[in-house]
Amino acid sequence: MDQAPRHTPPETLPLTGPGDHPMLDMPFHVEIDGRQYRGRGLSLVRAGISGLIDPHAAESERIALFVFPFQGFVVALSIEVRLKDIDPSRGTAALEFLEPMGEHLPQLRHLMNAHIAGDLVTLGDTLSVRPAEGRKPGTGAVPGQRGLRRLGGTLILLVSTVALLGLVATKVHERVFTRTLAIPAVAGVEGQTLAATATGQIDFLNPDAKSGEVAFAIRANTGQTLSVVLPCDCQVQVMGVQPGSTVFAGDPILRLSTPDAAVALTGTALPEELLDLARAGAIDVTFADGREVSARLAPDGLGTAAPGQPVPFRLLPDAPLAADLTGQLAEVTLHRPTPDLLRPLFDRSTPDIKADAP
Repeated sequence: MDQAPRHTPPETLPLTGPGDHPMLDMPFHVEIDGRQYRGRGLSLVRAGISGLIDPHAAESERIALFVFPFQGFVVALSIEVRLKDIDPSRGTAALEFLEPMGEHLPQLRHLMNAHIAGDLVTLGDTLSVRPAEGRKPGTGAVPGQRGLRRLGGTLILLVSTVALLGLVATKVHERVFTRTLAIPAVAGVEGQTLAATATGQIDFLNPDAKSGEVAFAIRANTGQTLSVVLPCDCQVQVMGVQPGSTVFAGDPILRLSTPDAAVALTGTALPEELLDLARAGAIDVTFADGREVSARLAPDGLGTAAPGQPVPFRLLPDAPLAADLTGQLAEVTLHRPTPDLLRPLFDRSTPDIKADAP
């Protein structure tokens, strides 16, 4: 037997001992911990790799994914290995298989034999490449069966295309023609709003006031104290303020309603949402308990606010709301008017959306 050369070429690896197998030079790469390495040689018990290798990983055990590329497909095998013979200067290392007789052995032996033979014939029940001359005459499908198969394939393609178009139409409608307000609305009793008459600080607040009594007072920035009298004997709802709160002129302070008043929806919209709210063709409201209703912006439903601040709004439901919804939060979804050309497609994908508000 000839003596081994003194210097081992970069393309091969030394054998680990007399019981090892010869290294086979075949195309593959290895992925370890998300990093990919080029294969330098492979046997049934070990492999050689090259790349950027951590020198501190010596003698560590890892799960390596061996990937063998073929024309039109790849074969991947997971093998537990131990990193050995790491050479940081050359960027090489050896992978010693922890279980050479593991479940990967039949597939690995087959791939190596197929590479030596120059042809991949079969891989269990997964891959099969048969030569053209091996087909027996008369084993193909009859013309009628081929026609039925072709028709079935066409129908499946049409159904898949229609389903895909419906999905795309739904997603386009959600992204382009709908918008959900960032701040939820709240259901409350319909009535009259008493707003701040000046910018300043709430100095006095009396929600139990009677008709003709002072309901709240504002100490304006000018130093004056402005009082607002309750105009009626009615139910009073405080709109999120308290004594000491800073308010701007036009901010809602109290909500007045009669005992038989209906339940409406109030909220605030960000400045960039105002145009969509004003132009919405339909508005859907979804409450915290899952109930859904449609609504519309009240004729005087947009309030006033300081520049850059959320603007109060009021929505009128298309159907009377149950009294138990009072105080519940609701998600407000705006639907922009759909162009006439696209309305049939979007109306089919979202049949419960109406383009025009009643």
